[in-house]
Amino acid sequence: MAEGKNVMLSASYIVGLTDGEGCFLVSLRKDNRIDLRFFITQAIGNKSLLQKVQEYFGAGSVYQKSSGWQGRLPAYVFEISKRDDIYNIVIPFFSRHKLFGDKIKSFEAFCKIAKVVKGRQDIRKLKPSEFSYVRKLKLGMNKHYVSPGAVKSARRVGTRENLNEAQSVK
Repeated sequence: MAEGKNVMLSASYIVGLTDGEGCFLVSLRKDNRIDLRFFITQAIGNKSLLQKVQEYFGAGSVYQKSSGWQGRLPAYVFEISKRDDIYNIVIPFFSRHKLFGDKIKSFEAFCKIAKVVKGRQDIRKLKPSEFSYVRKLKLGMNKHYVSPGAVKSARRVGTRENLNEAQSVK
């Protein structure tokens, strides 16, 4: 038997993985739909880890992320985007098992948005005041993870240029 093949992940491990590599995302699309997504991204060699996360939740999918930016290293993504799974699995899980880092701020905004848009996946079904509230919350999400001086460096993380620099240091 391969080492670690039948290892079940713990809730705290998934919380830590999410704190480091996860994202709660709200998209206000041009076709007026509102998408709620939770995902975790990992280097290509960690596909099996994401498959274990998928098994843990019993939902979502694991897929290879396309390299949108030139020089970006390949990666895999575990994602839950089905509305029922967001409401019945993701939100209850992270409400029970608290995030430790700044990502909690994005999760809290995600929950508030999910509550407002529940059953109304179309922007046109929201009152103007509700849409304004959702938009304000969304704009504040996922802004807390990089120190101001590290922004330029963070943009290069996971690029071939960064990998080449790291290998030349050896």
